[in-house]
Amino acid sequence: MSRLWALATNTFREAVRDRVLYSILFFAVGVLIMSVAVQEITIGDQDKVVRSVAQGAIDSFGALIAIFLGISLVYKEIERKTVYLILSKPIPRWTFVLGKYLGLVLTLAVEISILLLLLYVVVMTLQQHFPPLVVFVSMGTLMLELMLLTAWATLFSTFSAPTTAAAFTLAIFVIGHLADDIWLFGNQAQDPSVRQVARVLYWALPNLDLFSLRVEAVHEQDIPWGRVWGAVGYGLAYTSAVLAVAVAVFQRRDLK
Repeated sequence: MSRLWALATNTFREAVRDRVLYSILFFAVGVLIMSVAVQEITIGDQDKVVRSVAQGAIDSFGALIAIFLGISLVYKEIERKTVYLILSKPIPRWTFVLGKYLGLVLTLAVEISILLLLLYVVVMTLQQHFPPLVVFVSMGTLMLELMLLTAWATLFSTFSAPTTAAAFTLAIFVIGHLADDIWLFGNQAQDPSVRQVARVLYWALPNLDLFSLRVEAVHEQDIPWGRVWGAVGYGLAYTSAVLAVAVAVFQRRDLK
């Protein structure tokens, strides 16, 4: 466990020194601050628009950080030959993969916390009330989504270059948010083979919309606890399965 934590903290320190992280975080903070200006030019419920822009920024930029840091998580260690030094010690390969993964998850948790704190400042400044609990729960389910997305990025980084891993992970992200549309399209298709392919894609690939409580957070609705607990179980189970595949792939990889 100490070795796992040491790898995680080392990965976290590397991530916070990465210029990509600060570039994405800079734009995320910029969009959150711009939501103040949006309020002044919006017709209608201005408070909801501010919350929508802020929530969308946190969701989108969180996903970008998970993708662009995750795609090189294992590959860069192989490219820089540091993996040989690490694995020359009594550290199993599964510990290496999980340690790198946990380090990036820790980075994402810190990033989401910073943006959530800024969201709190924006809401308190403009709307003069403490954000309801549903906002914080939505950030929790967002972390589950990012953990799953990071697991996929970690899997792809164990056997492919960053460019290919980025394409694969981005495809997972897009398809994951179109899962319900794929199901509807498949049910409406006339060709049985198309229906079958759509159903296989729906059940095999992640449904990332299950983690989204953005509508409830923007409209400050009651927390749908049934959906929340379902998302927790689904997210943890799916993430564990993807990480298991990532470990198996890395175990079989010849690093010579």
